[in-house]
Amino acid sequence: MAYDAAETIICVSANGKSDSSSEKAALRMLIATADGLLDFRRAAPTGEWVRQEKMLLEGQHVSSLVYDDPTGLLFACLHFEGGLLVSADRGETWEARNKGLQSGHAYSLLVQHVGDQTILNLGTEPVMFYRSFDLGKSWTAYPKCIAVEGTEHWFFPRSAPHIKHIAAHPARPDRIYICVEQGDLLRSDDGGENWTSICSMEREDDKFRRDQHRVTFYRDNPDEIFLTTGIGVYHSTDGGDNWERLTDTSHPCAYPDPFFVHPDKEELFMVGAGMNPNPNWGAAGTAYPKFMHSLDHGRNWEPVMNGMPDPIAGNLEVAAMHVSAEGGVELYTGSSCGELFMSTDGAQSWTRVGDKLPAMSKGPHFRHFLPPEERIAYEEKLKAMNAFA
Repeated sequence: MAYDAAETIICVSANGKSDSSSEKAALRMLIATADGLLDFRRAAPTGEWVRQEKMLLEGQHVSSLVYDDPTGLLFACLHFEGGLLVSADRGETWEARNKGLQSGHAYSLLVQHVGDQTILNLGTEPVMFYRSFDLGKSWTAYPKCIAVEGTEHWFFPRSAPHIKHIAAHPARPDRIYICVEQGDLLRSDDGGENWTSICSMEREDDKFRRDQHRVTFYRDNPDEIFLTTGIGVYHSTDGGDNWERLTDTSHPCAYPDPFFVHPDKEELFMVGAGMNPNPNWGAAGTAYPKFMHSLDHGRNWEPVMNGMPDPIAGNLEVAAMHVSAEGGVELYTGSSCGELFMSTDGAQSWTRVGDKLPAMSKGPHFRHFLPPEERIAYEEKLKAMNAFA
């Protein structure tokens, strides 16, 4: 199927940027999986998505995938040892751009355009924040992100803490937020030179200490933030200085991650597991994930699963929202057991785009749902890479 090289690509991945927009509807979609990139095309805005035979970056676990319209570059962060790869031809060929990085485990990427400058912001495992001002050809580390108070308490089971998500204030580009999983929410007001922990949401009885997942700015006020964490959703109206908790671990979506603000309606969406990662995921064959919808600014939430199995096998760990003048609001979500769904009516109904696909998973979460022998083999592979303690 032919496609226009100028057309937007919808990128669906577990970490990094999860929303995109364009004037015309996107006719191509790339899905980050534990075994490379799935390539889907459609002939028209309402056409059926068709999976292409060729798997891009086959064998690589892609953590964060970003297509940058202004530069026409496609960026892929790879779990474990692959670093950052960049493609100037929409995924046909790739170039490693890792000069200056101390870790090959590239977890999350944010692309900023400030004036005529393109700034790449990269977070790794172990935790380090980097910036590049030459499209990734060289990187500068900003080590004060690991000099904040309390880093001795940072922890991530069987692995190491990492920068799960990076966000930049829409009107103040030097104000950057990084979510350390599991450790802290940090804010910089000078482009990463200095960092402050903004942890007033913390309580002594929290199940996990500062298990931060994702920062999402509200549409009409970029000082208003929704923060998803391993113990629920928080809300701030002052840039993160103060927080209120909207949900907790008793909520049907107890372990939320992807979060979306409708572009023009008072509607919010969030996606996540019904319980935190634990052996029960594998025993039950599901994390009881939910795609949730709120009409009252996050005070109340309802599951919107019409057209999906309930419970879904595995967990919903990737999601994306694409908005276009031609195609409207499109929502996508994929599971760690290889099912991909889309909605074009605000999550009121879902259509299965594909199944029996490679796992769509944050890090090694998908291993919980592998058959025992496959899980053992996968964990042994990670141990050999020193990626799994």
